[in-house]
Amino acid sequence: MALVHHDPQDGILITRIGQAEITVRPEPPASAGKAPVILLRLDAPMLDTLAAAYLDPDEARHLAQALLRAAEAARPASPWRTPRPYR
Repeated sequence: MALVHHDPQDGILITRIGQAEITVRPEPPASAGKAPVILLRLDAPMLDTLAAAYLDPDEARHLAQALLRAAEAARPASPWRTPRPYR
């Protein structure tokens, strides 16, 4: 995955996988009294697909946590893993 743009100051991340482009960025409130949202956009021109989701901050955090858990399950970042609790 090629990182195209990342600016920690404005919170924008743009990355490419093949011809597909993924954009994540904060958006200001749509109107007075509304909360800001996070835009998650996937543009896949090869499949002629454009998808976008506007997430509230809690939804964005849940998505980030789910992605991190999936990444750790697929390939742990460290060989020293925390043991799973018994159920």
